[in-house]
Amino acid sequence: MRFVFKAAVIVGISFVLFYLMQVFGGTHCFDCGAKVGFPFFYMQDGTYGTHDHIIWPGFIGDFALALCVSTLAAWMWERRKVSK
Repeated sequence: MRFVFKAAVIVGISFVLFYLMQVFGGTHCFDCGAKVGFPFFYMQDGTYGTHDHIIWPGFIGDFALALCVSTLAAWMWERRKVSK
């Protein structure tokens, strides 16, 4: 049961961190062709002549970074509880 709780915490923190990285990671505009994502671009907005598209390596990289950071946070949290 502890593993399930730890996994749920890690996934939850990952989603929140991923969302915050995307909200504060760049500008969103109409018809400017801007790339969206932080630290890796995961989407490029379309213009009048082009369509928007997803940049999959950037999407996977952003989520992997969020997952690594949240796993490290959960590991440090568990280590802190054990050391007391």
